[in-house]
Amino acid sequence: MATREVDRVGWGSPNSQASLYGSALTMESSGAVHLVNHLMPAGTTIQEWYSFTEYESARDTPVLPLLHHGKRYRLVLEVVSVPEGTFIVEVRYFDRFKELLRTNVLYPPEYEFGYPEDCHHYTIRLVNGGCDELRFTSLTVLEVRADG
Repeated sequence: MATREVDRVGWGSPNSQASLYGSALTMESSGAVHLVNHLMPAGTTIQEWYSFTEYESARDTPVLPLLHHGKRYRLVLEVVSVPEGTFIVEVRYFDRFKELLRTNVLYPPEYEFGYPEDCHHYTIRLVNGGCDELRFTSLTVLEVRADG
């Protein structure tokens, strides 16, 4: 299977959907982010990226690339957590009325998913799975293509 890089996404600005109360968040000049919170409960959204926003209400622009229906994609995360492997990646799919269609919970080492035919837009969430510290560098979206 061959892959093609679609987009590389950085942390961006902390958005209002993320509950980071009590967190020490350091944004480095390289673009990497270091987050420390020993009391954050598991299941808390750390950061969320969007492929669609309404600028009038969110005052933010989408950072995720548009994807093609029926194609397969892989996420490559440059994330280190303490304890190791204690974060969760969710891809959430929505219809054009902003109704949640389904959610994929992706597990390491293969963060791969298919983009549904009935999907209008999607989000990617980085969720706390019991981590105390997290260092995020980037999130890369790759298109997976069959050889030949």
